[in-house]
Amino acid sequence: MTKPEVETPLAKLLAEMDAGEDFPALSRTITEINHTVGNDNSSASQMTDIILRDISLTKKLLRLVNAAHFGSFGSQPISTISRAVYILGFDAVRNAAVSLMLFEHLRNHSNVDILRGEAIDSFYRGVLGRLLATNAGVRDGEEAFISALFRDLGKLMARFHFFDRTEQVNTLMEQEMLDESSASLRIFGVDYDELGLAIAKRWHFPPNLLHAMAPLDAAPLKKPGATNQERLRIVANMARDLHRSFAGKPAEEQEHSIESLYQRYRDASQISRESLFETAHKAAHTVKSETAILNIDINHSPLMKQLLTNPEAKTETPEEQAAKAMAEALADDPDNDPTNVLALGMQDLTQMMLGDYHLADIFKLVAELFYRTELFDHVVVCILDRASQTLVGRVGLGQESSQKRSSFRIPLSFAPDVFHAAIANGQDIMISDASADNIRNRIPEWHSRTFHAHSFLLLPVMVKNKPLGLIYADMVEQPLRISSQLLGLLKTTRNQAALALQLKL
Repeated sequence: MTKPEVETPLAKLLAEMDAGEDFPALSRTITEINHTVGNDNSSASQMTDIILRDISLTKKLLRLVNAAHFGSFGSQPISTISRAVYILGFDAVRNAAVSLMLFEHLRNHSNVDILRGEAIDSFYRGVLGRLLATNAGVRDGEEAFISALFRDLGKLMARFHFFDRTEQVNTLMEQEMLDESSASLRIFGVDYDELGLAIAKRWHFPPNLLHAMAPLDAAPLKKPGATNQERLRIVANMARDLHRSFAGKPAEEQEHSIESLYQRYRDASQISRESLFETAHKAAHTVKSETAILNIDINHSPLMKQLLTNPEAKTETPEEQAAKAMAEALADDPDNDPTNVLALGMQDLTQMMLGDYHLADIFKLVAELFYRTELFDHVVVCILDRASQTLVGRVGLGQESSQKRSSFRIPLSFAPDVFHAAIANGQDIMISDASADNIRNRIPEWHSRTFHAHSFLLLPVMVKNKPLGLIYADMVEQPLRISSQLLGLLKTTRNQAALALQLKL
């Protein structure tokens, strides 16, 4: 008879976190995003779909990608997630999204103000990593950002989920002069680094990030890392150590800590003592700019308050001020006014059409614009499959979007229903009550079975009087409430999609 396996301290901690209210949802979303980034067959629409599930996250992400460090992408704000992925790439959007989730994860926590300050400090470490990357020979500044941001993931998650026990760790460090690793090991049975790596593995972060999150030996580093992966690890640890050289220390102690840090990293990275101080203050200003865009109060972090009131702190450059103004212009509408969403989005459409665009990208962007107005529960964009002469669902947003998208197969051959009425005549149709006696028999069975929509809008995409696409948008439990002005903007967006199709024919 075999003995039952003994549950390890690490397994117990992870089980406790899984039993909480917020952690499983956070884990699921980050895991899905990482799968999308790591899968060669993934598309921008998959990433967009994941992010758009959380409208609050979507708004903040758009503000963040328009912040100062993305200012080099032009004066036109990025106003859709589709466009952000198209311009910036999967990795950059992933990094911005998962960093924002740390703040979203705090909403219902009893120690929210303390923990918000610690989340700001994590963001600060990420910015330090980005600024330190070049001198350390790391090619991708955004990869350095996310590696440094999550270098202390174990401690941050422990603070979020086991706050009282982390206070016991702090007490042990103070009373018994233990280092953080030894103290956390005594309280939790694992140290913070082991917990952080375990969480990151569950979230399916890539191997290079897992390597960067691992601690380095305490001895001075005698030479630069031979590979980009090794250099990334040096940057992540250096950013963490630079943060700790300032946090909670008086000026004299900061000087001593910076000297120790310099002696440890000087051979592994092209840094000077002066550049370390300069980088610390520059990063604080960057954090101030970017968190202001996200409506996050930087005063929750004592370190940020200290660095930003220091006379050595530098003011924003004109470029930073211009980029900040651009992003704030996008953030001016906190209520996510659908008129602004569509107006700014059509600028994105126009910019995309001026380049070498793919039709798939156009229709992903159109679906996102319709969905982000928050006028609809589901949006599906159908495109003509020429071989079968059938309109087929290609892009879908909303709950169970994949299943609902795949149910759309509308042959062009006549059928006595509202879908064929729309595509046969190029007629825009709004159904206010799909259960009404004069409408119910005109709704096909496949739609009633799959969507259960109370109301929906059909906008055919016509080119030379032929239906090459269809935009479907619905509300499940109530009538559509769309003003004539908004309906006009939705139709104009559809017309731009038709023009994009026509230009590619």
